[in-house]
Amino acid sequence: MPPKKAFQCSILPGGPAVVTERMPAVRTVSLGVWIPAGSRHETRAQEGMAHFWEHMAFKGTAARTARQIALELDLLGGLADAYTSREHTCFSIRVAADHLPVAWDILADIALAPCLPPEEMEREKDVILQEIGMVEDTPDDKLLESLWEAAWDDRAAGHPITGPAEGVAAFFEADLWDWRAANYRPGSMVVAAAGAVDHAALADMIARFFAGLPPAPVGSPETAPVPAFRPGSLSLAREVEQTHVAMAFPVPGNADPGRFARAALCTILGGNMSSRLFQEVREKRGLAYAVGSDLNTMADAGLLEIHAAVDPGRVEELLDVVRRELAAMAAGGVTRQELEHVREHLRGLLLLGAESTENRMVRLAKNHLLFGRHVPLSETAAKIARLSRDEIGQAAAAILDPVRAVVGILGPQIDPAWLEGPTA
Repeated sequence: MPPKKAFQCSILPGGPAVVTERMPAVRTVSLGVWIPAGSRHETRAQEGMAHFWEHMAFKGTAARTARQIALELDLLGGLADAYTSREHTCFSIRVAADHLPVAWDILADIALAPCLPPEEMEREKDVILQEIGMVEDTPDDKLLESLWEAAWDDRAAGHPITGPAEGVAAFFEADLWDWRAANYRPGSMVVAAAGAVDHAALADMIARFFAGLPPAPVGSPETAPVPAFRPGSLSLAREVEQTHVAMAFPVPGNADPGRFARAALCTILGGNMSSRLFQEVREKRGLAYAVGSDLNTMADAGLLEIHAAVDPGRVEELLDVVRRELAAMAAGGVTRQELEHVREHLRGLLLLGAESTENRMVRLAKNHLLFGRHVPLSETAAKIARLSRDEIGQAAAAILDPVRAVVGILGPQIDPAWLEGPTA
């Protein structure tokens, strides 16, 4: 008998894609149900509904109460989670391999057959309002969320995933069901699993579950237009101990082939302790305890974000340092040593993630949603190894243009001159 393939994919008739990766050395399975519906698929009146449904998944189904769901998950020893992004909603669990049938039964029930008990709806509204309040009370979260919203001309792409407090408080049951019916389409979903998993057995369980569901619309949610970036600035006056400073530059999305060069650029700029910003801002000058850069991206668009928190009296100094570093990288690219280091850093992250069933499951699902195929680790590793100084330098020159930036400052006193752009 030939050995089982490590990766397998099945497209179930009228149902989801099932993608699995068998990892013979492990005894656990990470399983996820991925629905390509998130905050980007909401109108203004619907803002926050994708996130609200994620919360309600754990509040009861026709077969289980909220307490039964919690008890059954705990009895499995499993680690269950869920999250909502701008483009999808994911429900996941990691369990011992022999618990997979029960884990699928629970996960499918909560993700795909929830109820909306009125008392649970009202209770969860209060929980989400507290979640929104936590962002308001966390300066860096508030600034970066506001910066993202200010950066795009498309409200669907830019609004907070949680939705506005007044909108969430006013949700009606009928409207929530309407949004769900339009966006939770079995044919566009992905079920992914990695670890000690038998593909055929899992696909059979999934097919039987979906066969028992009522008919749903075919197809996927409407493709959202690519949002246009809006350069500019914003200031948020807050009585806080530190002033928070953020800058963002538009970048292509996750499906773009230049994503590896941009990941390298972001890492060299502020992605780790040896990065230019960390060394210059923190280590050499002691300007900030935390400073860094991140890529915040969707499939078709995103931002390279830079954030630091600084004593209110040293904001101008911080801005001068950061802008000089950005200009130097845009004009001069990267050194040979930086190239060698970033290649090894990204390769190390890839290999470390490959030993986690959860990371492998996430990778399977995201690659299927983005590219419609499995992307082997060897393919990604080869692209990292082929990164060149020219490629990263070209990305730096194209992205780090101060004219195409949005700058935000949150603090007790904000000088308008800080937001005007690079100093002479």
